[in-house]
Parts: sequence; structure tokens; C-alpha cells
Amino acid sequence: KSIPGFPSTLMVFLISGLCILLMVLVIRSSYGRAFQAIREDEIAAESMGIGLFKHKQMAFVISCFFTGISGGMLAVFMRSIDSKTFQIGLTYDILLIVVLGGIGSITGSVLGSFLMTAGREWLRFFDNPLTIAGIQVPLFRTGFRMVIFSLILMAVVLYYRKGLMGTKEFSWNGIYAFLQRLGQKRSKTRPGKEGGNDE
Repeated sequence: KSIPGFPSTLMVFLISGLCILLMVLVIRSSYGRAFQAIREDEIAAESMGIGLFKHKQMAFVISCFFTGISGGMLAVFMRSIDSKTFQIGLTYDILLIVVLGGIGSITGSVLGSFLMTAGREWLRFFDNPLTIAGIQVPLFRTGFRMVIFSLILMAVVLYYRKGLMGTKEFSWNGIYAFLQRLGQKRSKTRPGKEGGNDE
């Protein structure tokens, strides 16, 4: 108890940004490429001379390092830490963030965490009783927010099976290419419509 808190919210983003930068550097290194090869096909990776046990052990140690930092940040945020904090629901939340954002995408995990947190807050009004013209809506009650939230997540997982980002990462070039493709599609549809009107 009585753990000193963060001096400012900026510190949280700085530590998180530094961790994300370290993750990107690890993934872009030769070890990161070996991790990706093992994820795609273990037998093919081993036949290329990648030591499975060594790299799996290294991946476990690296993930434990970042998990330790995140646990420490949680303790500083809550100002106290207890074993009851780490219930099974927290594990599901973390897995859901990764699945929602996209397995194999750091950008997806960051996006998924923001969407999870914001989604729960945006849907909070479903927990409050709603009365329309003197008639109380029966569905609006405590806990209904999580039902709606679960349905939205199910829809996202059904239509985006690899998550929102899949294995892709955020890049300005990607956004520029997407906007360019969107502009080309619009320019192709416009002459057809004008031609149809002329006829």
C-alpha cells in the first residue's frame, strides 16, 4: 500500500512509448525475424537453422520483462497492489485487446487497448435506467452495457477475423496509399454516373 503515483499522465505515455519502441526494435532485429518464422511454421524455421528452444525461451523472457513493467505501472496507477487485482477477467481483457487489434501487430494492440477502454466508457449510459414518456425501458439496467459491448466485439471478430489491423502496422505511406486508392475509386465511378445521365 501507499505506492507513490505518477507525477503526471505524460509519464505513463512516455514509458509506454519507450516500451513500444523497444518492441519494434526487437521485431525488426534478426531475433524478431526468427520469432516470426517460428510463429508461421516451426518445422520450416527449424530446417532453416533456427533453434526453437533458444528462441522460445528468449521470447518468454522478453515478454516477462514487458509484463513486469506493465504490472509495475498498474501498481503505481492504483497506488496499491493486491493478488485480488489479477483475476481471470483481467487475462480475458488482455487477450481480447490483442485479438481485437490483430495478433502480430503492435499498432493493433495499441488501437485495441484504446477501443476497449473507450468502448466501455461510451456504453456506460446503458447501465442507467431509461424512461421514455413515463414508460421505463426494461433493458436499460446495470450490466446491460457489457452485453452490448460483448455483441459489438463478437461482430468485430466475425467480420475481421485477423483483428482490425491483422499483421499490418501503422505507417504514413500506408495511409497515403489508402487515400490514393479511395480517390481513384471515386474518379472511376464519377464518369459512369455522368455518362448514364447524358444517355
